[in-house]
Amino acid sequence: MDKAFLATATVGRTHGVEGFLRLVSLSGETAHLRRLSSCVLVTRDKKEVEVEIESIRSLSDSLLVRFQGYETLEKARFLSGSVMYIDRKFAPKLKKGEVYVADLFGLDVIYDGKVVGKVSFVSDGAQAMFLNVKKTDGEMRVVPYLPVYVGRPDLEKGSIELLFGELLD
Repeated sequence: MDKAFLATATVGRTHGVEGFLRLVSLSGETAHLRRLSSCVLVTRDKKEVEVEIESIRSLSDSLLVRFQGYETLEKARFLSGSVMYIDRKFAPKLKKGEVYVADLFGLDVIYDGKVVGKVSFVSDGAQAMFLNVKKTDGEMRVVPYLPVYVGRPDLEKGSIELLFGELLD
């Protein structure tokens, strides 16, 4: 997926018989989702589908969405399990010091002024996200994305500083 797009929600199971699907925000924020008119879905089988949003409504603590052309239960099931991507311009604004998770992918990991690896992917943990770092020798290591272990990412340089080098041993 193009870097101009951000994964913002997952499409859950169907709800009712009118083609509505549960929508789960990846950030916990939903106001930006309510304003969308279209998005790109990456389906379970990795197909990219551009869709128009026909309706979004609340159901207790979750959102329900219906996409144009998928107004029946049978058609909507095809989209269940997809990941919703939106253009960055429609994403929630970042606060000072925040970054989108997508921007951490591919960053060079620097320790003592040398590149020691690259962020391959990011995973969720109980108290923090984890940077999964592929070291220059090909081994994988996990680094907690916490200020005690890593510095702030420098997106212009495409790097993040490792403060606690023993994590890669």
